[in-house]
Amino acid sequence: MMFENQPFIFQQDGAPVHTANSTPEWLQTNIPDFISKVEWPPSSPDLNPLDFSVWSILESSACSKSHNSIESLKQSLTREWAKIPQRCCIP
Repeated sequence: MMFENQPFIFQQDGAPVHTANSTPEWLQTNIPDFISKVEWPPSSPDLNPLDFSVWSILESSACSKSHNSIESLKQSLTREWAKIPQRCCIP
């Protein structure tokens, strides 16, 4: 699969937006080789390190102060993302 001429992997998990009836239908039409949620084991930090470490790091650092706009939050998230050591993203 390509996104803006870059390969990517779409990983579906148990998030409500991923389990809505319309999501698998859209994926079948637009991304025929996606891996469905039934093929992923539940609670697998080795398959989704972002859920188990990175989001909590970003939340505590980027959201330590209030943001008065979406743009401010985006800038803070981008800045804090750049500070996260790569070892935190690799299982």
